[in-house]
Amino acid sequence: MNPARENNVASNIDSPSRVEWQEPPMLTVDERGMICDCSKAGEKLFGYSLKDLVWQPVSKLLPELSGIQLVNNGRFNSQLGFLSRCGQPFLAINRLGNIFLNNLHFVLLNYSGEYAIRVIVQPC
Repeated sequence: MNPARENNVASNIDSPSRVEWQEPPMLTVDERGMICDCSKAGEKLFGYSLKDLVWQPVSKLLPELSGIQLVNNGRFNSQLGFLSRCGQPFLAINRLGNIFLNNLHFVLLNYSGEYAIRVIVQPC
């Protein structure tokens, strides 16, 4: 490798501005579909503050999840998992009523027998 290039690569790696991590938009939803938590990026994406979202149905933001059982006997809904892995876009609605498409990624969380779903939202 060219020594000048090596120095440039090393200086870019050490630069804090190149290694910034940004939290993705995320929601935490209980097994009944009620929002328990929302990341700052999620608040920004949907235009709501956390206090406006807590204990609201996830279908307020992701209408296609309305009426869907997220967890059954400690297992995540396999149909949703399949659609997520296939890259099926889901509709989302922000506070202003704007509709946009997202890929959703789901993670099943277990808190001493109580289940929740982490929903990672990736705008298309």
